[in-house]
Amino acid sequence: MISRGQNMSFVRDLRVAAYSLIRTPGLATAVVLTLSLGIGANAAIFTLVRGVLLKPLVNRDEDRLIYIRQSAPGIGDENATFSVPEIQDLRASVKTVSAFGDFSTMDFTMIGLGQPRSIRGGVVGGTYFDVMGDD
Repeated sequence: MISRGQNMSFVRDLRVAAYSLIRTPGLATAVVLTLSLGIGANAAIFTLVRGVLLKPLVNRDEDRLIYIRQSAPGIGDENATFSVPEIQDLRASVKTVSAFGDFSTMDFTMIGLGQPRSIRGGVVGGTYFDVMGDD
């Protein structure tokens, strides 16, 4: 709880700060510009992070998309990748799907900057972005 004495001290401090800034317009301008740049940069970075990382991607006609997967219980893999011939067989035999946008992940070895590192990357087929709605 803030007492009356603390409240009066705060008001007095605000008056002293305002009077100091009025007496030195150069400092006041520098303070306002610094705050403006800081707030603007913060808003820009937040907008970028929100748009890229926090907001989920929206796909065109997402209610019409289906995810096809296969499992391989013998090796304990519930989401095994399709081979290229399997994808070609699916395209040829499934007539109720208008387009396939195939995506898979695989491990790559990145070299050149220090020790080699294993990274996981995504690999897409030629029609992936058409199906997912990237115009």
